[in-house]
Amino acid sequence: MHEYHFRFQEMEGMGLGAVATKDFEPGELVLAEKPVLAIRTMEGGDEWENELNRQFDQLSAEGQAEVWKLHDACLQKPEKSLNGILFTNCIGRDPQARFDAALFLQLSRFNHSCSPNLEQSWDEDAGQAHLIAAEPIKAGDELFTHYVELRLPREERRQRLHESYGFWCNCSKDRACAKTDWAESDRRRNEMKRLDEQIKKTKGNPERGLQLVKKLLKLYDKEGLHVAGFRKWNCLSAMEFALHTGDVASAQRWARKGYDYSRLAHGSQHRDTRWLAQLKEDPSSHPAFEHRFESVKNQALYAFGVAMLVVVGTVYYW
Repeated sequence: MHEYHFRFQEMEGMGLGAVATKDFEPGELVLAEKPVLAIRTMEGGDEWENELNRQFDQLSAEGQAEVWKLHDACLQKPEKSLNGILFTNCIGRDPQARFDAALFLQLSRFNHSCSPNLEQSWDEDAGQAHLIAAEPIKAGDELFTHYVELRLPREERRQRLHESYGFWCNCSKDRACAKTDWAESDRRRNEMKRLDEQIKKTKGNPERGLQLVKKLLKLYDKEGLHVAGFRKWNCLSAMEFALHTGDVASAQRWARKGYDYSRLAHGSQHRDTRWLAQLKEDPSSHPAFEHRFESVKNQALYAFGVAMLVVVGTVYYW
């Protein structure tokens, strides 16, 4: 059984929180946990709620009691509800499912920061949620994950956290919300979101796309936002842009960077990391390379067709 190096304790004004009991290096596993309740369905209606109640009823009395200790920020009545506990604490795993939610007893105790020192991810093959150190952490430091999109301005993040979880974020010490230069931090985070959205729309201009990725990676550093998962996807986009230009050597360098970030974000056994391990050895196996090949082939066929028309026209008129 894995020995975890953190403890839960009362945090002033924040309820329970997790504190490191040893130093952690970036990429080091802090927690791997299987869900106590997990619902994934493609069905509509109340199917998810029926499944939630069925799974809860199958828990031991001790397991049910532990679930009931979790916070309910959706409180509409004097007493808690199972639905409220689920929606307050669950994570999503499969964006393709009609309803997907997984509840964890330990993960739910980690508090939020707008500049988290942990990376959270779901490992489908292991059936576990992982928390991995995103930056160097000292023994005695509180361990933070995040509950909302981080690339939003401060007040929008705080509003979403209040509406969904019932608290106003004021990240302490050197975390994001306690900074005095909120305007500059907001400018950087707004620019991160804008660049990320632009990158997804810049498939037809790979040179421009590469410029955007480089600019975005520098912004993460300036803001001190150590979320390797963001960088992983941006590096993968850069690899695709490089493949579209036919620069396989550059694509390989970007794939290596993406692999390094994926290893930091998810660990070496995560399926994204294993996929990027293959791409860093042979980026031409990515569909973007096939697209480039088809594009070049189509352009060659077009040029050949135009040349034939010119020849036929010349012979005809001659």
